[in-house]
Amino acid sequence: MKILRFLHLVNPIILGLFFILFLYTSNLGEGIKAIEIFSLFFSVSIFSCLVFSIFFLIFRELNKASFLSTILLFAFFSYGYFYDLFNEIAIVKEISRHRYLVPIISILSLLLILRTYRKNYDYKKFLFILSISLSVLILINSSQVLIFKLKPTNPISKNLNIENSVNLDLPDIYHIVLDMYPTEDILETRFDFDNKYFLSQLNSLGFRKENLKANYIRTRYSLPSTINMKHFYNASADEKIYMNETQKSFNKSVEADVARKLGYKIYEISTNDVKNFYSSFFGDFSRVFVRTSMLRIIDDSSIPIHNFWINKNQKYFQENVSNLIKISDKEDKTWTYFYSRPPHPPFIFNEDGTKNLNANPYNTFAENLSDPWNEKETKNFINQLKYVNNTIIKTVEKIILNSKNSIIIIQSDHGVYNVSGEYSMNNNEPMSDEIYEELFSTINFIYSPNNCIDETHNIETNINIISTLIRECLDINISDKENLQFWNDRNIEEFILIK
Repeated sequence: MKILRFLHLVNPIILGLFFILFLYTSNLGEGIKAIEIFSLFFSVSIFSCLVFSIFFLIFRELNKASFLSTILLFAFFSYGYFYDLFNEIAIVKEISRHRYLVPIISILSLLLILRTYRKNYDYKKFLFILSISLSVLILINSSQVLIFKLKPTNPISKNLNIENSVNLDLPDIYHIVLDMYPTEDILETRFDFDNKYFLSQLNSLGFRKENLKANYIRTRYSLPSTINMKHFYNASADEKIYMNETQKSFNKSVEADVARKLGYKIYEISTNDVKNFYSSFFGDFSRVFVRTSMLRIIDDSSIPIHNFWINKNQKYFQENVSNLIKISDKEDKTWTYFYSRPPHPPFIFNEDGTKNLNANPYNTFAENLSDPWNEKETKNFINQLKYVNNTIIKTVEKIILNSKNSIIIIQSDHGVYNVSGEYSMNNNEPMSDEIYEELFSTINFIYSPNNCIDETHNIETNINIISTLIRECLDINISDKENLQFWNDRNIEEFILIK
């Protein structure tokens, strides 16, 4: 009896745990932190207990309260999955809208509540079988996570012959990536913005401009190829999986592995990171979980709950920059990787760094900007860019002041999308020079006091910027990769050679 009473309350909680684990196992390798899972489980458990308590107060029976809360919570947590499924089926797509699904679910839920209230069924067997089923499903998902965690790591750098060593004369390395930052030519011709002041400030600090192109047009491929010094197009299945993981975990990358073997202390700073327990409630994992639940109805409405996540990005940008400066003041030999989503949308900054959370396509976490960019989007992008410019200049000034022997790389991972119109290979037309420049043109600046990298080094593309640094500045024999560039459609891992 005590076990059954315990199961009454546990069923709604383990149901929530199952949906969290199911989402997690569907996104292994996405850099989801344990604190994000625990904070979400904390929230889901409180919500599940609250639903159970409400039904217990209504029915005064544990069996009925557990049965109803479990069934209705299942509908609540699975709503987003079924919504997507129905919208993929042509026959029911037209009626698979919130305005139809919500009334249907509400009526069915009300009928279930009334029938449960009037009838006295024995729910003990059902609840026991449900507990066993959920426990088995949780065990299966947990096993998937364990297998993933125990799999062999770093299949790429195992072929690098770099011996562990400690050289105190090595320079501090700062690898700064600014997402979607195009060249001054693109900014001037497409956005009517003159970026020469920013360039002149970097030049006065000792930075040298590199004319590099992106190898891939999307962050999920461009960043991993850069920090692993490896192309996706000829990588094995295991290598691709591993490279995708390193987008969210720089410490796993080949660049980090080389730095570790050379005796560097590695730091990773990202605007996408969860900073503490509070911010973990509004991490990307919880955002996706919201979209898979019935809260998707609110998220798809005009109610701006997405601002909770936007505020997170805005709030920690300055904290990240401050941490970068603090690292430069450390005595250890440091290799720091700094990824900043701005100037990439969402457009959360005004020019002076104040919040800009007005509705626009990216503030709702849409996948695309409008086609082509409108005047408002262009203005918001430039205002955010100006703020990033100002912040980066102040930051590198302090880094150079604190860290006399240092190398700083400032680069972008890719250019801008859809400024001149959306491009697709489906039209069987060659990519125009105009669209090519927009997609592949990126900023690249290198600060190296001893000029270990100069105009004689023909780097050409992002994939060879780190290998050049390691070879020319750290005297480690490491080869470059082919300077190839690829286009691929969104969410399709098919790489089409452009140049």
